[in-house]
Amino acid sequence: MARAGYTLIELLAALGVLALVGVVLLSGLSGRGDAWVRMDRATSRGEAVEAAFGVLRTRLQQAVPATRYDMRPAGPDFDGEAARLTFLAPPAERQGYGALRRYRLLLDAGGDLVLESVSDVALDPTRPERRDVLLRGVGALDISYFGQVEPDPNPHWRSNWRQRPRMPSLVRIRIEPADPNERRWPELVVHPLADIDTECVLVVQTGGCRSR
Repeated sequence: MARAGYTLIELLAALGVLALVGVVLLSGLSGRGDAWVRMDRATSRGEAVEAAFGVLRTRLQQAVPATRYDMRPAGPDFDGEAARLTFLAPPAERQGYGALRRYRLLLDAGGDLVLESVSDVALDPTRPERRDVLLRGVGALDISYFGQVEPDPNPHWRSNWRQRPRMPSLVRIRIEPADPNERRWPELVVHPLADIDTECVLVVQTGGCRSR
């Protein structure tokens, strides 16, 4: 009577099948882990972009159109170009009360989106007192301005808003990631809340505003 059991070849074949199943399972788990890592990275990146836009939205909404009478025609202290923007706004809440601050938004050579600022009454207003990196890994920055510019009666988007007699109605900020494989980020459109310098009282002798 033959004894029931497995031959050596059958055992080896079974072990081979089990090893193959194990490899497939490990590959699937590894792929799922990579997907979770990519998803987590994208979520963190999206939160960083939203945080940067939150800071810019607050500062630009509070931009102060302080009149400059050294320009012809006189207009707000607001200097906008496609690659950088300079404007006046109150200090952030964490900085406490104080004089207006001159902010400058730019993209540096290292791919950092930077918001520099200095007190408007500083001895050297050209040297930033603060340099806040809002976002890293930025490949391009494009700023445009919507408003009316004489003699054209129709408002348009423009890449330059320098020495204008009024504030732009809207400011649009577009940033592109340095990594071409990264998903494109949304644009930010901000409406400055003030467009008239209601606190300016002209001093004829100095050509400026009283107490400024």
